[in-house]
Amino acid sequence: MTPSHRSTAPAAGLRRLALALTLIAIVLGAAAAAQGAPAAANAAPASLDDLLATVDGRVGVVTADLDLAEAVRALDRAEADPLALRLDLTRARQAVALAEAEARAARLDALTEVAGAWARVRETELQVALAAAARDLSARAVDIARLRAERGSATRLDVDEATTNLEDAEKNLAAARDGLALARADLAGLTGHEGVVDLAPLGRERLERPLPEDAVFEAALDGLPTLLRITHAVELAGIGVDLLDPSFAARAQIDQARTQLAQAEAGAAEARRGLTLRTRALLNAVVTARETDRIARDALAQASEREAIELRRFDAGLIAEIALEQARLTTRQAELRAVQAEHGLMLALLDLQAGTLVPLEGWDGR
Repeated sequence: MTPSHRSTAPAAGLRRLALALTLIAIVLGAAAAAQGAPAAANAAPASLDDLLATVDGRVGVVTADLDLAEAVRALDRAEADPLALRLDLTRARQAVALAEAEARAARLDALTEVAGAWARVRETELQVALAAAARDLSARAVDIARLRAERGSATRLDVDEATTNLEDAEKNLAAARDGLALARADLAGLTGHEGVVDLAPLGRERLERPLPEDAVFEAALDGLPTLLRITHAVELAGIGVDLLDPSFAARAQIDQARTQLAQAEAGAAEARRGLTLRTRALLNAVVTARETDRIARDALAQASEREAIELRRFDAGLIAEIALEQARLTTRQAELRAVQAEHGLMLALLDLQAGTLVPLEGWDGR
């Protein structure tokens, strides 16, 4: 939207009011949470979809909706004005179209941000569990090193090395716990939810749904805010040419207007090519993420199978307990990588949705 067609002072006032109300709601919500903490603790865990449903109250989304409402009102006033000129009406209609696109973009961007925050909480929960298991295994290794040193099958250097590994494991656990606290605070700040969060795995069907046809993404390019601004400039330049006539305009003025139109059309074509490439990159990212997800799930299955074999060998007295614990730790590491790959796929889908404004089933928060 050009500077001359930004929201007027009343619209700015509405945005300030909305921001103030949002801040008040946050403060009141925090106070209510503090007073009713025991009840919140017993509330059902908030699912990912519950968290995604909060985006309509985000400041950026509310502000974009207010801008759209003001653009619609401005268009209504222009259409009701019998003295409105062609350029005035065109600009008012363009302002509505751009505000609609920006409102959709703000909402889809917010969905991506909330889902990313949820994913970080889920991953850091697993990282804490993995770090705790690694710390426990390191502690067992220290005990074993000391026992072997007492019996003459290990040196003091082996004990010192095991002790250093334990100290590192304890630092990693502390860092993981700090990361979890930050991730939870980030999610609470984005959604206002400070209770228990459901971190259940995502449904495979939701992740593996086929994408819309390429033609859908191609058609959606025209509705992207970046391209809309340029095509609007082309439209205005075309009107500028139409409005000129040799009877009242100099030939130089007409030629200049036609040159401006040609330049705007060339810019629009170039922008469309760039956005087409960007859309292709987003689609390719989903393909890559799905392959990464498949490989990570296969690796987890193999690690789980190996752990089951090691358990049978332990029951048969063929391996020591620490070897079994090491196999379990390896499985947890594979589980974390699988979850990270799953989240990578989820975010690739959400990035595609936000980058193209094409709603994807199961991810548009509706």
